Amino acid sequence: MAKDRFTDQMQAYGRWKHELMEAVMKFQNWLDENGMSSPEVELRMFEMLDALKSDHLTIAFVAEFARGKTELINAIFFSEYDRRLLPSEAGRTTMCPTELFYDLESESNYIRLLPIETRLDDKSIQEYKKEPIHWTTIELDTSSSEKMADAFREVVKTKLVDAATAQKLGLLEAGADPATAGQVEVPMWRHAMISFPHPLLKEGLTILDTPGLNALGSEPELTLNMLPNAQAVVFVLAADTGVTK
Repeated sequence: MAKDRFTDQMQAYGRWKHELMEAVMKFQNWLDENGMSSPEVELRMFEMLDALKSDHLTIAFVAEFARGKTELINAIFFSEYDRRLLPSEAGRTTMCPTELFYDLESESNYIRLLPIETRLDDKSIQEYKKEPIHWTTIELDTSSSEKMADAFREVVKTKLVDAATAQKLGLLEAGADPATAGQVEVPMWRHAMISFPHPLLKEGLTILDTPGLNALGSEPELTLNMLPNAQAVVFVLAADTGVTK
């Protein structure tokens, strides 16, 4: 019932944006027809329309490790499939921030993955989003749940690096000595973007699936930018343990 109400509200929000965009375009046409437009006004109108087109309502999901956060996202968005799509089995936790949205400008559905090595540069994730060449792209076949599940498993992949490299990446456990730590398991990817044709996502909803609370500090941009800019945060707790850290 609550899900239906939320769906209705998101659809109403989408209709409101569409109607507002039509009103702005009609007003621009009226200005042109009456010789009242100017380059400054046209620029302002363009910026307004661009803001409406790119506007998203972001809901971030936050929890400690293994609290069912990703399972909850699976239940909300992928319940019609016969299997979990986002990996959520034991030991398969979210390793990098994952954005779930719908790309209106793309003709296909996809997963885009930013290599963990980009942490060695000073560029932010937002800056990298403007440079597609740095991302690994996997096409999503939405007609096959098996192929989709295989593609989604790429998001949680890890690899072993030496302790010195892990320290440079900012992923060496606090207090660990690089000289004696040996091999360290790190995520393969720094950030994941998934464009998926869910009705709510098509209306402008974006879901941000974060790593466990224990790992939030490893990506400052997530803590200082992405979470504060979300319109809502869903904090998932275990009933028997609550918050442990």
